[in-house]
Amino acid sequence: MIPLTAAAAVLLVVYVLPGVDRRTTVSAAEILGRSRSALAAPASGIEVLTYDLELAGVLADLIPEEQTGRFIVQELVDHDHAGRYRIVKLTSDGKIVGGAADDSLRGTRARYVRANGRGYLLRFQEAEPAALSIPALKRAALQTFIGFMQASSTQTLREVQRGADACYQIDIPGGAMAVGTLVALDSARAVVTVADSRLVEFSATGRIADRPFMIEFSLLTQSFRPSESAQDDDFDIAPQPGDVILQGNASQNPVWDVVTRALGAIPTTAASGRQQGASRPGQ
Repeated sequence: MIPLTAAAAVLLVVYVLPGVDRRTTVSAAEILGRSRSALAAPASGIEVLTYDLELAGVLADLIPEEQTGRFIVQELVDHDHAGRYRIVKLTSDGKIVGGAADDSLRGTRARYVRANGRGYLLRFQEAEPAALSIPALKRAALQTFIGFMQASSTQTLREVQRGADACYQIDIPGGAMAVGTLVALDSARAVVTVADSRLVEFSATGRIADRPFMIEFSLLTQSFRPSESAQDDDFDIAPQPGDVILQGNASQNPVWDVVTRALGAIPTTAASGRQQGASRPGQ
């Protein structure tokens, strides 16, 4: 699964954004504000993104070992049809280690995870659109972190060139937030394009519930195409050689679907045998 979901849930459910400090550097705060607005702005068509993502610390502890480190993420979002997206995490040689895909038009849902050297693909039919998609949670998490940066009074701002784009770089040094809050930033950096306020780089170190974390995000490509251009497999995940494939009907709970489908695949005889073996004296 894509790890930013867990971070977004923690930040959005149990933390309230602080108000912007009146002493905040106005130009930097305005740039960060425009970036937050750009992340939330309505869009149309299919958005295609690729970006580098690296997580460490407590965020990395929430995911399987095969998904820790730096990876390339490919993300497709159909902005014209709610709940229609595909997001996969790839190694440098193109192997999928985690992913999720929902197609609200066909009523399908797919989840992929690689664990203990093996891939597991779970496919569901008759699925209803989830209340919150993983791409939406990712955007909300970035907006939340940017809000933390806006609240700091220790921002520095400079202009940088990133490829063909003129950008603003905003840095927050240590102590951006008070010790003792649920989420504390030790340092953060955001790079925002001058032309359209796109967030093209973000990094942060700090603590969640006093446990250290690190996140680095770097946008590689971004494009749009019409929704009508979508192919049937655009919002699905194809199996890789050797994968275990589980299929069934979806419920209203996309998280527990994965667990119940996996548990349901365990043969009854195998489960009974393990239970009997565990009850033998001396074992």
